[in-house]
Amino acid sequence: MERPSTRVLVVDDEPQFRSLITELLIDKGFEAHAASNARAALDLAGDRSFGVAVLDLVMPDMGGIELAEKIKQVSPDTQVLILTGQGDMGSAIDGLRHGVFDYLQKGELDIPRLARSVTEAGERSRLTRENRELLTRLQESNRLLKALHDVAAGIAGEPHLDRVLERLLSAAKILCHASAGRVLLFRRTHSDDLVIQTGVGIGAEAIRGARLHADEGIAALVAATNEALVVPDARAHPRYSNRCDDLPASRPGLVSAPLRHGDVFGAVSVAGPEDGEFGGEDRDLLAILARQAAVGIDNALNHERSLNFFTHTSDILVSFLERMDIFYPGHSRAVAALADMVTRRIGMSDEERGHVHFAALLHDIGKLMVDPAVLKAEKITEEGRRAMQEHPAFGVQILKSISLWEDLLPLIHAHHERWDGKGYPRGLGGEAIPLGARVIAIADAFDAMTRATPHGAHRTPEQGLAELEAFSGSQFDPTVVRLFVAEYRERGDQLPPE
Repeated sequence: MERPSTRVLVVDDEPQFRSLITELLIDKGFEAHAASNARAALDLAGDRSFGVAVLDLVMPDMGGIELAEKIKQVSPDTQVLILTGQGDMGSAIDGLRHGVFDYLQKGELDIPRLARSVTEAGERSRLTRENRELLTRLQESNRLLKALHDVAAGIAGEPHLDRVLERLLSAAKILCHASAGRVLLFRRTHSDDLVIQTGVGIGAEAIRGARLHADEGIAALVAATNEALVVPDARAHPRYSNRCDDLPASRPGLVSAPLRHGDVFGAVSVAGPEDGEFGGEDRDLLAILARQAAVGIDNALNHERSLNFFTHTSDILVSFLERMDIFYPGHSRAVAALADMVTRRIGMSDEERGHVHFAALLHDIGKLMVDPAVLKAEKITEEGRRAMQEHPAFGVQILKSISLWEDLLPLIHAHHERWDGKGYPRGLGGEAIPLGARVIAIADAFDAMTRATPHGAHRTPEQGLAELEAFSGSQFDPTVVRLFVAEYRERGDQLPPE
């Protein structure tokens, strides 16, 4: 591809000489424009399109050296040649010090030398501009890479699948300057067809569960080949699918990148470039983002599997417990709901709140190893009381073989410890008791006090709260009691029924 001719600005206050130089340069293939004074020259140079400026050294309104400096300020890539009728070596040195490319004598002007000097100056201008543009692109790339890193870090730390997909879609549209987008996760069938398992973005909800043939869909192709694509016109692509790839946008163009990691199999697609068209850089950026996001999606899926395991297994265990602990139906779920209420007020992270929730749900699971006769007795003997005090340790014994529950064990083990150190089974006190266990202890006591059983006086909720306050600082953590009481009075009527 032939390069465009160098644009040259000729500035001289002598009309005849100015015209002569301009015409000579035009004859040599340059695009030359003339200016008679500094103001006109600066107006022309302001658009930064001139590669070279040929300036007279001495002019009435502004000298060539000063004008060269001002041109450089408005157009940094422009290279300056100084023409002078004086053989002043000091002026030449001064000019070179101010970034002047060359210094030519008017009286001894050699046309080939002028043309060669303008050519070389134009080449330097081009290289300077290209280097600056490259630096700008590198800086922009670094900015985008940092943004990618920040987004990827946020996605990797997000345990909820729907939030991961939403963050991915938002980042993809921002990075590619796209107006529309969609993330789809697929599941392969035995016949090699694909089922759209889940997704976010335009129309994703409507196509969830749809079955795609093996050769249907650009997004499915991208997922299968593990290669990102730029498609100028999605509807013209042979794999286009109305269900899979229809992303309405005001401008044509689609970029799609694969989501592949572990069990993750899908694609993120964006459409409708906000200006211009999608290119290789958009494809590469989206591919990088998708590779990072696939790891986060896999983590979130594993978290959901763990949560499902926790939920279903806990329900089974609690159901067994309630068949044995006949005087406390619904107690485990009520304690979990009360614990959820106060952990929200404390401001625990989602992960910490999850641990407390499941530990509260399973806090009494050790009773499965207690003699059923003790659980069903309306009056508990001293021997039965001692047997019951074994249930925190029994709970740990039952659950310890399941590694996914290892973070729950300290909370279950310590839920009958007291703030003053007089609890069981280890006699821990104060902040040596895990915070989650302190929360469960209060929720456990409150629910036990406010339900009708043969094992103690039945109290109203207000009486139960008063009892907690009475034992704040001795049996219970005073800070957690204060938060529990405040939260219950504000939200107690919103708790789920047993």
